[in-house]
Amino acid sequence: MDKKKDEKKGNKFAAFLKAVFVHNIGWKLLAIAAAAVIWVLSAGLM
Repeated sequence: MDKKKDEKKGNKFAAFLKAVFVHNIGWKLLAIAAAAVIWVLSAGLM
């Protein structure tokens, strides 16, 4: 019985990780690009 509970937790955790890392990848890439632009501007490289 405990094993089934652990598997459910694992599946929920895996589903959570998948949701975090797979979905909204466009927004994450946009955020990384924006951070890079801000860093370049603040470092005075442009």
